[in-house]
Amino acid sequence: MKSIALTDRQKRERQFYETYSLCNPVDHVPFEPVLGERKRPGNSYWRLGELALRYFKSSDQRLLDFGCGQGYYAMQYAKIGYLVHGFDISPSNVDCAKQLALTYNYEARTNFSIGAAESLDYPDEFFDMIIGVDILHHVEIEQAIAECVRVLKPGGVTIFHEPVRVPIFDALRETRLGTWLVPKTASLERHITEDERKLFKSELEAVKSRYLNSEEERFLLFSRLEKFFRKQQGAMENFDRFVFRWVPFMKRYGGRVVLTLHKAERADK
Repeated sequence: MKSIALTDRQKRERQFYETYSLCNPVDHVPFEPVLGERKRPGNSYWRLGELALRYFKSSDQRLLDFGCGQGYYAMQYAKIGYLVHGFDISPSNVDCAKQLALTYNYEARTNFSIGAAESLDYPDEFFDMIIGVDILHHVEIEQAIAECVRVLKPGGVTIFHEPVRVPIFDALRETRLGTWLVPKTASLERHITEDERKLFKSELEAVKSRYLNSEEERFLLFSRLEKFFRKQQGAMENFDRFVFRWVPFMKRYGGRVVLTLHKAERADK
């Protein structure tokens, strides 16, 4: 990690994940989402695997797992064939990611280090692709995106998966009754840190503005009740997809977004 002083927010995030990784170690990674043999088009996390497969061209492509956590998704990207670099602010998370790489024999195709999203320790224009899974709502977005643009090659692709605020629902969610039913306070059990929050539409637009063009896909409408209907999760995801297709204005109520962002090619190419 660069020799920088951590902000108070970064210190709190590090402390949370130092404890979380010890209490919730990842010891198994399913590879179905990146094998292309089965589809779950209504699942936002599987969508990341589909996109990673779509943009894979050769085994010398470098991919940055932006805020890699314990290396869960990094293993999937290595399975596809990318050379995967990952960073995380938590040393324990990084140790777990390295152990996963040993477990799946991907240590030669992965590299993990301690780092902060707002100050990356990578050269300019180093990566062909960047994928960040549920990370922007934990960091200072403007600084983090500036770093993404800096380390991404011209013509490269950045993909983010994020929770977003939606009209009506989040207002109700933040009422006294809503927070009583589903608390929003920091919790290791519910995987909620003290500083995290869903992204506003204005923040999504600010992220898009740093790239040449973008695609935004929405997920999690009725399937936001997945915690209560685990056995029906797949059916609910498919119903969300049906609603988004035939009633397009409902997309604004989708609580998760997958952003695919394209950096401009070099002008003199």
